[in-house]
Amino acid sequence: MQKINLRDLSSRAKQWDHPVKGLLKYTEAIAKHGKDILKIPKKDRERYCVSLVGMALKNDFGLDWWTHMPNQDPPDGMIMTLKEEQRGVKTGYMAFAREIEVVEHRNEPEKIFDVIRDKMVEYAYESNTILVCLILSPAIYDLQKLAILLGTVTSSINHVFVVFAGVALTQNLPTPQELQTTFTMVQLLPVYQQTTLDILPHLDDFKERYENGRESRLIEANGVYYGTSNPKFTKNF
Repeated sequence: MQKINLRDLSSRAKQWDHPVKGLLKYTEAIAKHGKDILKIPKKDRERYCVSLVGMALKNDFGLDWWTHMPNQDPPDGMIMTLKEEQRGVKTGYMAFAREIEVVEHRNEPEKIFDVIRDKMVEYAYESNTILVCLILSPAIYDLQKLAILLGTVTSSINHVFVVFAGVALTQNLPTPQELQTTFTMVQLLPVYQQTTLDILPHLDDFKERYENGRESRLIEANGVYYGTSNPKFTKNF
């Protein structure tokens, strides 16, 4: 992860949101389009992907991850986590952030290599960029073989992931009810790793933070604050 100070972070984005906030916006969008993910605006699909990445990282590392969706790309989205660091006698925050490029796979399973490879070589990406492929076509994928193939591609992107609804076949299968809220993120490069998450605990975490007016982080120069859209905290502003 690239370490950035708060002043630099605030110059990129001043508001960072709980990943579930993006998931809820995606849910609103898909409800308006007959629950067809392919019909919603591309930015909403990217928001969905970035939100899943944020939740997967929190699930894996136990840290709070926050998301931001720029009005213009690149990047398609950003994620960051804050860590307290000792600076002499004072304690301050440093941010660890990544820019996210999103690519979608919606065709036959054997074409996923071409989709990711083409995106990897499309631009000269910044060093803190990760590429995430949102798999939208339900199928059985050999992701370990895919990781080996992608390892032969010359690219400025060193970290490549896929995210999808469901689980790896190497795991115990969840119940049909559990499967509705289960997602998996797999790191293909530089090493092969995976994490599976149930979004329900993340929804509960968001609800608690929203009730307490703390579902966003606001970065102003060297200051870190909580933000909220809860009307009981904002009605006087």
